[in-house]
Amino acid sequence: MDKEYKKSVRGWLVEGLRWRGEVLRDRRRVFAFNARLHAKWLYDRFRLPLLPEHYPLYRIIHQYYHKQLGCFPNLVNCRDYNDKIQWLKLFDQDEAEVRCSDKLLVREHVRERVGERYLVPIYQVADRYAQLDFSKLPNCFVIKTNHDSGTVILVRDKRELNHKQAALHIDASLQRIYGWQYGEWGYAGIRPKVFAEQFIDPENASAPPDYKFHCVDGRVKLLQFIYDRGMDPKEQMLDRDGQEAGFIFDHRFKQGYQFEKPACWSEMVAVAEAIAKGFKYVRVDLYHSSGRIYAGEMTFWPLAGCYHGEGQKRIGEHLDFDRRTFRLPIAHRYEPFRLAEK
Repeated sequence: MDKEYKKSVRGWLVEGLRWRGEVLRDRRRVFAFNARLHAKWLYDRFRLPLLPEHYPLYRIIHQYYHKQLGCFPNLVNCRDYNDKIQWLKLFDQDEAEVRCSDKLLVREHVRERVGERYLVPIYQVADRYAQLDFSKLPNCFVIKTNHDSGTVILVRDKRELNHKQAALHIDASLQRIYGWQYGEWGYAGIRPKVFAEQFIDPENASAPPDYKFHCVDGRVKLLQFIYDRGMDPKEQMLDRDGQEAGFIFDHRFKQGYQFEKPACWSEMVAVAEAIAKGFKYVRVDLYHSSGRIYAGEMTFWPLAGCYHGEGQKRIGEHLDFDRRTFRLPIAHRYEPFRLAEK
């Protein structure tokens, strides 16, 4: 018994020392990270229009960027797409970006720019999943939230919809503040809603292809064509004329080869440019079905500007907006950033 007790004590001591060593290493890493970040903040303040109000967002941006890519963004001499997106988060803050990031409020922007005919019909809008009246919905529809990314339920037959599972998924999304932990400040200003809209091409096994137009100063620079979502998603990058650009942008997708320029290509480009007008950079998502064009959403900071690979360097060459002009910060007005400031 005495030997077993001594063995246990030695084990506890060894485990305690190991744990203490890990804590000390973690503290050293945190101290080193904070020291590097503080030095960079001081350096950047001499060369960029940074104000004290920028700091909570500046810190969040650098923390997430470092976690994803293992380095800090270069905001003074932006090297690529990722760096330029971080620059935009800090120095191109506009209330219009909050409205246009909201999947419901953006409809008014689209309506003003290109007209009602490009909007996907909406059946219902609610504050919670339980408030949706499914008896009044058609047999197939799409359920989305307006304030985040990726919360989508494709309903092909409402009789087979698992309401318990869907409610848990939707209500969990509605309760979270999306985006601020990635530095995507604008989403913090959106009041979360759930809505049901028309299902485009419900007879197809996969979701309709995405036509993601990357626009700079209101002009289409590149198209990111994504298809086979929910199965084996693939991507093609094309120029303004619909010709292969010769690279993959999103490292999560395979190279695709099925793009065919639709007959309404010129109209799609015109619609994207009309919607994007007035913004230094925005990605405008469109859909094409049965000869009709539908406007989806507007995204100002895709993937929080943390893409891997060489493709983001290639697309970064096309983001030639003027970095000599900037806007005063407004992100600090929103609750998550006020809390981060304390």
